[in-house]
Amino acid sequence: MIAAVAVPDSPDAESGRTGPAAAVDGDAVVRLAQRLVRVASCNPPGNEAQVARVLAEAAGGVGLRVTTDEVAAGRTNVTVRLPGSGADPRTFLYCGHLDTVAVGSAPWTRDPFGAEVADGLLWGRGSVDMKGGLAAMLSGLIAIHRSGVRPPGDVVLCALVGEEVDCAGARHLLATGGMAEAAWMVVGEPTGLRVVVAHKGCARLRVVVHGAGAHASRPDLGVNAILNMTRVLPELAAVDVSGPPHPLLTGSTSAATVISGGSAVNVVPDACTVDFDIRTVPGQDHRELAARFEAVLADAARRDPAFKATVELTYDRAPVTTSPDDALVTAVQGAAEAVLGRRPELGGVSFFTDASVLQPPTGVPTVIFGPGDVGLMHQTDERISVSELVDAARVFAALPFMLW
Repeated sequence: MIAAVAVPDSPDAESGRTGPAAAVDGDAVVRLAQRLVRVASCNPPGNEAQVARVLAEAAGGVGLRVTTDEVAAGRTNVTVRLPGSGADPRTFLYCGHLDTVAVGSAPWTRDPFGAEVADGLLWGRGSVDMKGGLAAMLSGLIAIHRSGVRPPGDVVLCALVGEEVDCAGARHLLATGGMAEAAWMVVGEPTGLRVVVAHKGCARLRVVVHGAGAHASRPDLGVNAILNMTRVLPELAAVDVSGPPHPLLTGSTSAATVISGGSAVNVVPDACTVDFDIRTVPGQDHRELAARFEAVLADAARRDPAFKATVELTYDRAPVTTSPDDALVTAVQGAAEAVLGRRPELGGVSFFTDASVLQPPTGVPTVIFGPGDVGLMHQTDERISVSELVDAARVFAALPFMLW
């Protein structure tokens, strides 16, 4: 029950208590977030269909148009559409994901799927990343619908599967034409209600050093791939992955994160693999980064004819950036200021979102904005401020009218 939770009024009497923002039901926002958190959708394996059903029922129950699209068995994208007046064919798109990371092995103070509200906080896996954001975005659409005011174009919420692993839902949305009419996009990932206009990309490289197997009693008859990897690994870790400076992002980073090799204790290993996670900035070419690693391996092969290795780009998510002067950025700042009573700062984040898939091929201006402390993403005892959750819903209700 949340009846005892005090949901504060907006500090701005004109914008926060009139129009669509005023139609936000704070208690209902929290109840919806609780319903979403109580449904486990940890990825892997995902199984987002049940949480998708909760979102679809909440939207359809108030008269919004809902469509579902099965991406894979048990994994369903949801699209919620609030029709505009028809004066503008363009669409304003809200975007979020239905999956969460795993609970983890560390003990939680509260049930990770209990969605308990205590001390002004909603606790549970996904409360921050990002079922709280989904609840706030849908609540914003519901408030617009109930206010009776219509923007010139449609406002659409796309809730997608798979962001935590492979962005399967975003890739499906793009492939099926779901971005065709989108003129602006806001991704409701947690930013602490900062207006984020840039985030890093992610390139994951797999380096495999190939050897030759042999009986461990005769290592001289084989080529030990593990030993060859240890010789070249410091050079790979030192590869310069830097890109052009960005005013809101820290520099690119590279980390060797997973290593594996060998098949049995009595066999000289014929392969050793290391995975690198590289976080990139706008302007970088991920295939060019792979070429830098290939150059190191080629140099090692020149020094030792027995050395053989390959590089594969196994994961490719582009950085995203939008000009601070873009109309969408100004609109998000204006809507947030109207609700919060202060103009939020612009920022960048090191994590990536579904925008990595959706924005680069379409060029749609994109902002990341949502409730939740970034520092609590993927953490034990994940929790979100109730007041911030409700404020976000009010901003999402007001925002489309700042653009049209």
